[in-house]
Order: sequence, then structure tokens, then C-alpha cells
Amino acid sequence: MDLTLIARDGVFAAADAARVGLDKNALGRLVKDGRCLRLAVGWYAIAEGAPPEREQLHRLRSIAFGRQFRMRAALSHHSRLVLAGLPTYAAPLDTVHLTAWAPAAGGVSVSRPGVRVHRQVAGLHRPAADVAGSLESHRPRAVPVAYAAVQAGLLAGPQAFLVAADAALRAQAATATELSGAVAVFAKHTGIGPVRSALSLVDPQHESPGESRTAFVLSMLGFELEPQFEVVAEGRRYRADFRIRGTRVLVEFDGAVKYADGDRRVLFDEKRREDVLRRDGWVVVRLVWVDLSDPDGLRRRVMAACALAAC
Repeated sequence: MDLTLIARDGVFAAADAARVGLDKNALGRLVKDGRCLRLAVGWYAIAEGAPPEREQLHRLRSIAFGRQFRMRAALSHHSRLVLAGLPTYAAPLDTVHLTAWAPAAGGVSVSRPGVRVHRQVAGLHRPAADVAGSLESHRPRAVPVAYAAVQAGLLAGPQAFLVAADAALRAQAATATELSGAVAVFAKHTGIGPVRSALSLVDPQHESPGESRTAFVLSMLGFELEPQFEVVAEGRRYRADFRIRGTRVLVEFDGAVKYADGDRRVLFDEKRREDVLRRDGWVVVRLVWVDLSDPDGLRRRVMAACALAAC
């Protein structure tokens, strides 16, 4: 049986399988043989090569629960962000989050292992029914990306909001106006204060989650930043992730990705670039993920760099 005939976006329900003669036992054999993956009760994904990584597995489970609840709720929070291909931070990827179209008693209308359906929020209304048999009837519904970014922040803190909001602006998945409007929609929700304060830091020039988090931490430490700062040194133009405004201190966030393949040319080019900048009087502070979890140490490093640049 060609499972692609019954799957949508790589996901199918047991009911879909039953229509082509695949019962519970047959699905069990397909799972055992590695041809499909069980996502939740009654939901499966086509298995393609290596087991899906955590974020991809969350995407598949989001599609499954999004289809299961599509007439009563929309994918939201980090689940909506993952579906849109946007980065997340501190997201609890073991649980798919949705938001109800209609009011429900209490704060959460469904809460069980693996899935939560949150209460309705302003501006979300039950959509009209799809045309029977249309492709749209097989796709999960989702809240606006701006709402999801704010919800992610309410769930995991302001850095989670900033990472999502920066990426959404950069991908043109949301606008600054939509983000401000979403913050206003959630004005009475617990935890909105820190998210609202991070709104002023949102900038599509933050080109990665690491840069978004660097901007947040350094701003909270009292440093004023200029992102994507251009420097001309020895006749060449260079761009740094940040400059500490009013100083000759540059800040670079180094994720592991660009060094992952072990290409020595990358390391050599980075060293040569930094040597040129230093000869021109710039002090470069390089950060990695662990530095962002040590604000006191980070403050001392940046202050020392500012003192050195002023010599």
C-alpha cells in the first residue's frame, strides 16, 4: 500500500487507513516494519529514513492534533511557530498547543499528555466550514503568527517572544503592527509585562535566535546596541552582529553551525577578519550559548572590553 495516497503533509489518521482496508493490526505491522510512525492515538506519519528529530516530530504531531481539533481550535504558541518554520526558544516540544475558537469553562478546555487546548482569545472566531473534500479540509487551522509569538512568550518568557518575533519580521510572517496588536490582545494575561517590555527590542536585523538572545541579555544589562554594524578597515568592509553604541567594541555571537563541518578555512577567515579589526582599534567580544546564561560574567567581559577600547 502506497501510504502517500492517504497522507496529507506526511500525516494520516487511522480512519484514513481504514477506508483503504488497513485495520489496527495492519497499522501495527507497518509501524513495526518502520514504514510509518505512531504520533498519537489514531494518528500516524509516513516514516522516511532516519527517525525525525525533536522539532520535526513536534511538527508532525501538531499537524495530527491540528486536524483532530480543527473545528474547535487552532494551532498556537510554539506549535504554530514550528508549523510556520520559525525558530523557537525554551519551547516544551513534548506538548502540542492549540487555542479554542469558542469560550470554554476554566482556562484550558483540553489538557492531557501531549496536547493542550487553551481558552479562546479576542479576535479568534470559528471559521466557516470548508467545502467538503477540499484540500483545506485536511489542513490544521492556526492562529496568526503574531499571536503565536506572544503566546510563546507567555509560556516560556520574553526571550522566547523575541526569538519568534525577530524571525517573523525577517520572514515577513508578521508585521510590527501585528505584533503590537497581539501584545494588546493579551494585555490581561499573566506574564504579559515582560513580553511587552521586549517588544521595543524586536528587530529583523537580529539574524538568528542567538543574536536575538544576545540583544535581549545585553539590553537588560544596560548596554545600547547597534545591530549589523558595518566597519571599514584596511580597505575592506566588515559587518559585526552588534556594536556597543558609543564605543569601539563589537559583539559577535558564534553559533556552532558555521564551524560544524570542521572547515579550517572558516576558522582561518574568522581569525584574519578579527585581526584586521583589532589592528584598526576595535575590540571584539565573542559569545557562545553558555555566555548568555551567565549575565554577571557577560557584563564583566563587556565592561572590560569597553575599558580596553577606551585606552
